[in-house]
Amino acid sequence: MAQPTYTQAYDIPTNADTTGKWKALYAGAAGDVKVDMYGPGGEGLVFTMVAGGLLPISVTKVYNTGTDITNGKLRGLN
Repeated sequence: MAQPTYTQAYDIPTNADTTGKWKALYAGAAGDVKVDMYGPGGEGLVFTMVAGGLLPISVTKVYNTGTDITNGKLRGLN
């Protein structure tokens, strides 16, 4: 199976709820991330103790409340 390819990275501010559509998230620091995943039943999920690095999940929203990764350290990848 081929590795996914990402051609664009978007800054995701964590000081406000941010909506978009990303194929994956990149965390430049450790912490918790609260997201809505693409598809039914994926609202308000919290990934705890993300160690930093690639989180290969399709995301449509990143929440301010519930996300404690420092502003400027989270990227949406497409």
